[in-house]
Amino acid sequence: MAKPDDSSPAENGAVFPFGSLARVVRGRHDPAFWLLLGQLIMFTGIAALFPVAPLYVAAHGGGSSAIALFIAGPLLANTLVQVPAGRLADRLGRRPMLIGTRVVYGVVSLALFADAGPLWLLALLRTLQGASSGAYVPAMLAALTDLSEPGSRGRRFGQLQACEMAGLLLGPALGGAVALWRVSGAFGVSGIAVLLGILPMLRLPETRAARPSRHDAVRLRWWRIRGIIVPALGLLAIGTVFSMYDVVWPQYLTARGNSAFVIGLSISLFAVPILLLAGQGGRLSDRLDRRRLVPAAMLVTAACAASYPLLRSLAVILIIGTVEALAFVFLEPSLLAVIGDSAPEHERGQAMGVGGFFQFGGSALGAAVLGSLYGVREGIPFWGGAAMLVLAALVCATSLPRPRHPAAVVAALPPVLPMREGEAV
Repeated sequence: MAKPDDSSPAENGAVFPFGSLARVVRGRHDPAFWLLLGQLIMFTGIAALFPVAPLYVAAHGGGSSAIALFIAGPLLANTLVQVPAGRLADRLGRRPMLIGTRVVYGVVSLALFADAGPLWLLALLRTLQGASSGAYVPAMLAALTDLSEPGSRGRRFGQLQACEMAGLLLGPALGGAVALWRVSGAFGVSGIAVLLGILPMLRLPETRAARPSRHDAVRLRWWRIRGIIVPALGLLAIGTVFSMYDVVWPQYLTARGNSAFVIGLSISLFAVPILLLAGQGGRLSDRLDRRRLVPAAMLVTAACAASYPLLRSLAVILIIGTVEALAFVFLEPSLLAVIGDSAPEHERGQAMGVGGFFQFGGSALGAAVLGSLYGVREGIPFWGGAAMLVLAALVCATSLPRPRHPAAVVAALPPVLPMREGEAV
């Protein structure tokens, strides 16, 4: 039987939110530490691209359509490679996919930094960048699943979420500052950060489980496994809503008389609670019944989304955004943990690829469909996203599988970093 988590509140970061950062060195013997450290470095560089991609296209004479294609191309490529890349991670191993895809991403980023060639060629390179990013995600999630026990996977994915939120706080400011020198400079930052992030991952052991012989192998019918398809549908709803925000949020706040600085500040304020509480949220997801926790968090998120069109006060909008962030803390770690618990050991890469396919497919849907409906009526994207979350909450409440481990007994994890697709591209 797994031992209860008997570490002190301070050691777990419950008293001092940044306690885990101070414990990085003590966690260096845990293989997951190197994976999370690499992801933190990489995501900081990747997030540096967020504010400058449209400026990069405009500097080459591209209009709004070219900007849309430059952003949508990588997202589409990211979505389409998820499942095939997950299969490769199950067959070739986690390390070759983790390292190989990031080498490709880093080299392509440096090519975009060189800024040589016509816009169509640069757009193709950007699409290749998206494909390499999508091929990395299933291997990374599968490796993190391999390195965790069934009773602690929510905490692990919470740590991953916090790593990415830290990158989201640092990266855009870094990219924007470098863009003052040279618009393509953010791609240089991204490439260097991703290549540097490979170094910690070189210490990661291969975690892929041995596959059954061809005679004994059974094809993964993920659409028949509730523990894969149901959380994947939840990830679809999450991806739809938050990519809709990417398109709509700047327009929404601008219409209320707010500046670009306020828009950026609102995004940072959304990320801060997730950064501080993701580890605790993941830990709670291991202890509580996810069939109740996930639907409740989705309904809170839906209520927040539905309320935005009715709000005018910036202070109230920011308060509602903070409540939404607190609910979001529980969603992605819980859903990824369910997939990790439900997938056969030798098919985890493919199962995580299925989750990524649905999540990034939802991102494309939210940006292209709900985002475009903002011009028809302001409330439609928000209410449409809220409706998707309500439907997903009903599906999760009725169909998420029961936990396979006692909710009150959780294996203790070595402390690592204080901690999604999914990673961005």
